[in-house]
Amino acid sequence: MIKQALQFLVILIIAFILSACPEETAEKEKKDQPFALGDAKVSAYIRTWGIPAAWREDGKPSWNAKMIKGEYISDLIISFALISKSDGFSIYINEVVAGTFSNLWDEVAALKQKYPNLNVTFSVGGANEAGFSDMADNPVKRAGFIANVCDWLERYNLDGVDIDWEYPVGPSWGQSIPSKPADRQNYISLLQELRDAMDLLKETTGKRYSLSTAVPAGSWFLQRNDVKAASEIVDSLKLMTYDYYGSWSSRTGHNAGLFKNPRDPENMSSDISVTNYINAGIKPEKIMLGVGFYGRMWRGVSQGAYSATPGLFQSYTSIPFGGYTTWTDIKQIYLKSGSGYTRYWDSSAKAPFLYNGDIWITYTDEEQIRAIGAYAKEKNLGGVFTWEYANDMSGELIKVLAESVR
Repeated sequence: MIKQALQFLVILIIAFILSACPEETAEKEKKDQPFALGDAKVSAYIRTWGIPAAWREDGKPSWNAKMIKGEYISDLIISFALISKSDGFSIYINEVVAGTFSNLWDEVAALKQKYPNLNVTFSVGGANEAGFSDMADNPVKRAGFIANVCDWLERYNLDGVDIDWEYPVGPSWGQSIPSKPADRQNYISLLQELRDAMDLLKETTGKRYSLSTAVPAGSWFLQRNDVKAASEIVDSLKLMTYDYYGSWSSRTGHNAGLFKNPRDPENMSSDISVTNYINAGIKPEKIMLGVGFYGRMWRGVSQGAYSATPGLFQSYTSIPFGGYTTWTDIKQIYLKSGSGYTRYWDSSAKAPFLYNGDIWITYTDEEQIRAIGAYAKEKNLGGVFTWEYANDMSGELIKVLAESVR
């Protein structure tokens, strides 16, 4: 009797183990395989002008399809198309016209063939694009611009467009590009007419096209523009939660602190920006959280009174190397053993920085990216995006970013 009971118990244990194996095996295979995006949104802007890493790898200034790790992103955003000064509405990519990236659309086609599920879109604008205000204020030019966009979508088999108008109604202290009070409504008209035109194009191609718009982290934008109306038209707002500090600042600070350091005199962080947008009525799922794959730097920075965060929120004497550095250079120069730089972690802001007693560098690394991804999931945001892919052609950071929102 005891022997039979033992045999029965062994059979039960074996059955239990066998039933558990498929699930455990599937989980192991999932971890061992490249990142599968699922419902998570991970977008990456990628520039069309010269990339040092591309020069080193291929002897040409521009990227090609084989350099892009499409398994880690849902959307690749070609940046930037500009508005023609000659007619005020036609769009063009300067590097394509100039011939320095004349094979761009061939590389896009190759990329889409390699990654059939990857959405490839393009962005119109950028920080210095001055043509939006006049174009959006003129119904004829606006219609011409929209016709151009739709032509590109169909001709180049693209999946959507991003409007990077910086900015419709600018801040009270002014901005470098033309702006008028009417742009508050013109911005909405442009987005709505684009959405309507792309929906009409869908009847011909059978494809639904995405529409997004880049928006700044500052609360002033919410006060001076109808962001809630914009959010109800577009698929996503690309919230540029970076550039909190830079060469324009009077002191050092985090380029993209996730949370506010209590000593921050400017009262800025990604969490504050997200909270402001949500409090303004923007649905969390419409917000894409921005991540910068670069750093900013200052020279002549004293340590200050806080030994745990030396150099933070301190004055400086000059801006070295243009005040900008890519993740590629950060890894190969400043994080390299013997560089003289020490990495520090601001636990309150969830942000890293480097300091050598003189030069102070704010940047984003793997640890901060994991914190950003966890935050985006906790807040039920629409996903994350980066400016921009070419700052890390190795794909190290985009892989971590993708894994952070699994």
